[in-house]
Amino acid sequence: MDGMCVCLFDESDSRRRTFCAPFEQIEGLTVVNAVSTWATLYECLLSNDVDAVAINLDGDDALQVVQKLVRHAQGCGIIGVSTNTDAAFIIQAMRAGCGQFVCAPIDTDDLRNALQRVRPAKVKASHPSRRVCVVGSSGGVGTTTVACNLAIEMALHTAGKVALVDLNLEYGDIACAFDASPKYSIADLCGEGIDIDHDTLDAVLHELPSNVSIIARPEHVSESRDVTPDGVDHMFRILADVFPYVIVDLPRNYNFLGAVAAGRADTVLIVTQLGVPYVRNARRIYETLMQMGTDPDCIQIVLNRYNADYERITLKDVEKHFHRPVFAIVPNDYQYVSASADFGHPIGAEAPSSKCRAAIRGMAQKLAPEYGVPESTARSGTGLLGKLLGRGSKAN
Repeated sequence: MDGMCVCLFDESDSRRRTFCAPFEQIEGLTVVNAVSTWATLYECLLSNDVDAVAINLDGDDALQVVQKLVRHAQGCGIIGVSTNTDAAFIIQAMRAGCGQFVCAPIDTDDLRNALQRVRPAKVKASHPSRRVCVVGSSGGVGTTTVACNLAIEMALHTAGKVALVDLNLEYGDIACAFDASPKYSIADLCGEGIDIDHDTLDAVLHELPSNVSIIARPEHVSESRDVTPDGVDHMFRILADVFPYVIVDLPRNYNFLGAVAAGRADTVLIVTQLGVPYVRNARRIYETLMQMGTDPDCIQIVLNRYNADYERITLKDVEKHFHRPVFAIVPNDYQYVSASADFGHPIGAEAPSSKCRAAIRGMAQKLAPEYGVPESTARSGTGLLGKLLGRGSKAN
């Protein structure tokens, strides 16, 4: 255990001493801190290099903490400890995100083995993939426009590869937004009995000349029924091995496929407009996401087509309604946005200085703050951005 650092979580202050004792007996293991709330645990993870977190699962909110760790501390090993040795409970803990399970009272040798097994997880995920889902509060609010241009700006901002997945299986518009005609679709990847691997994924991905690769919706509506939740889940796991960022255009009709995508998303962006019906629907989607198990901290509101001179409700009204600041405001820029949609070009290719494009670029920077703006792409109309004007693309 030389050099391994662990943080301990137990909701009960009274039993914390008993919980900590076995960890302190293991030579070479450093107990960074012992905490009882998610806030203090998250602060500990931000300020320390922690290899693993051990959680006493005999608490009311312990499994929720495990799920938050999976989203916010990818690559950090998770060990669940409990007096409950029922098989169904152990399975529930593992599905929540525990990499190892240790029975209480803790046997030192068992704990040492569990620590050793979760230790490699951090090395494997030193550059974890992040999933961003985009969903609209109503039809026509610009969800696909935001998703497509966010993928482009994310690729420019990080100078890395980005996957863009169309989960609106019946009427998705991602391929149309880029004037692309993919040979294969998500139905060829996530159908019943299809063994998804990296070769299969490469065949289905449709590469754009912008470091963005799309997975399109099926050509025929009837084929959407071939896509299975298990297939979608497996697809996202394979995508995470290849792409640092995966952007997902979600439909508003929530089903198992949407639950699979949003359930493990790092961020879910609800795109809405400043209008009472739109905001009401956004609230319904917000509540549905939480019922599906999405961490409320991961859900963000994006105001699209914003024009303060003509709105009846204000930005402050929306923030008060959701008890949080609005994540991004995309101004109304009808001329350039409609032109980009008609020609199948990103907004940045049609109008590099567009206010709408600048707002979406700002979203990319907020979602990936660890990256600076690549110098080679900072100049409008040059470098990678210039290539976006080309309509041609290739499918692997």
